[in-house]
Amino acid sequence: MAWNKFSITNCIYCSEASSDRHHYKESVSNSGRKRAYASKKDTLPTCRECNRLLGSANPSFIDCCYILYDKVSHKHKNTLNIPEWEKEDLDELSKTLRRKVLGGLRKKKYHMKRLDTLLKHAQSSLTYKEVRDIVIYGDKNEIQI
Repeated sequence: MAWNKFSITNCIYCSEASSDRHHYKESVSNSGRKRAYASKKDTLPTCRECNRLLGSANPSFIDCCYILYDKVSHKHKNTLNIPEWEKEDLDELSKTLRRKVLGGLRKKKYHMKRLDTLLKHAQSSLTYKEVRDIVIYGDKNEIQI
């Protein structure tokens, strides 16, 4: 059986496109040498930002989601604090300024979506074993038997 049978390519935490893999189990040898992991089975797909913000933290899946929620909120606090604009107010801006404001609002929407997903996962009862099974076998609700 292929490792990633259903080609899950989204971050297990925020659901954005994944480019990294998070080692969710403790390393096999952590005695000052380079870390060695048992196998690819001890990793799950994550986006680069989630993987970097988590670092070597290996608490439960739910705790990782709460940690990431706090770190993403803090890292992007300036973008998240951009006020909403009415269409009439945007129309009064110069073309360059309107483009910058709209770009900021798109970034805000993107990070709000990530934070909503992180909070939803944090409030779930999922474990890493269940997440790993979803990555390998797909979601039970999507599989038609």
